[in-house]
Amino acid sequence: MNPLHWTWAAIVADIGLLFSPAMLSTGLLAFWCVLLAHTTISALVAVSTYLLLPRRFRQPRTFVTGLMFCFAFIAPVVGAIGLLIIIRRVLQKTHDESIFAVPVPVELPVYDMTSKDVHRGSSQGAIRSRLGHEVPSHLRMQSLLTLQAVPSRVSNPILEELLGDDTDDVRLVAFGMLDTEEKKISSEIRQQSERLEQAQTLEVRFGCLRQLAELNWELVYACLAQGELRRHILTQAARFADEALALDVSSGSGLVFLRGRIWLEQGDLDAAKLAIEQAVAQGQPRTSAWPYLAEIAFRRRDFIAVRQYMQQLSKLNLASRTQMVEDFWVSRPKEINFRDYTYLPHI
Repeated sequence: MNPLHWTWAAIVADIGLLFSPAMLSTGLLAFWCVLLAHTTISALVAVSTYLLLPRRFRQPRTFVTGLMFCFAFIAPVVGAIGLLIIIRRVLQKTHDESIFAVPVPVELPVYDMTSKDVHRGSSQGAIRSRLGHEVPSHLRMQSLLTLQAVPSRVSNPILEELLGDDTDDVRLVAFGMLDTEEKKISSEIRQQSERLEQAQTLEVRFGCLRQLAELNWELVYACLAQGELRRHILTQAARFADEALALDVSSGSGLVFLRGRIWLEQGDLDAAKLAIEQAVAQGQPRTSAWPYLAEIAFRRRDFIAVRQYMQQLSKLNLASRTQMVEDFWVSRPKEINFRDYTYLPHI
């Protein structure tokens, strides 16, 4: 049965109770009978009107039902009719809103899937500002630990500077973080060297040489080696890469691209440019190769070529950091955002 019908039936019963002979009686039994009957009718009105409410108005259930019961109990007949009028207005308003609602277009967020930017709260400048000597030691330690979430190429130079810090705890933690990362890579180098000595097939030997070249390069790229040691590790990475390429095993463009980056780090710009262009011809994404070609042109002071590379990069989906440099070189009018200044120093 429709809850609306139950409500009207309860209202009619309440009207009948008001005009019944029991209302004129002064006896105690008649009083309790009228009270019990009106309470039952009020409960029926509360439940039936509760079921008429839209779903979003039914919570919390106990308080809503209790409120309707009080309306019906305190004001016989009038309270129940008032509830029906209120519910009617609510239902009419909800119905009107659903009819005249106009869909509003929402601009979807754009996600840069190639970006590996660290949150600005953990950027290099923000962390350096929280590692100053004027900052309390407990805050310096917290900031130091946040470097674990920062790329090693950014975090390791900061840790190197902290090795001479006056605070023992900061100095020891910085040394421990650098030492742990260096030992991890060195352990992998030893494992690959042992595998290389036992390699019996061409593919296994090629894989070991490639891993050794990449691991030695990682020591340089992560700023874990300085001075003469850095030059020696670069030489080792170049040697392993050349031996792997000499095996003439088809492996894509990655190793050729790595060899070009090693040459670039060693200062051989011609060989680096040739290797990177060869890697692009073999399938290396231009998004990752052209920034290095632009850097080679910049070192040669060929600024026209730098602008040309940047104009070609502007047609691709760039990471946020590369986008800032590209905007500078192509002189694109752009509203400057404060976050832009946190990217440029880390390129």
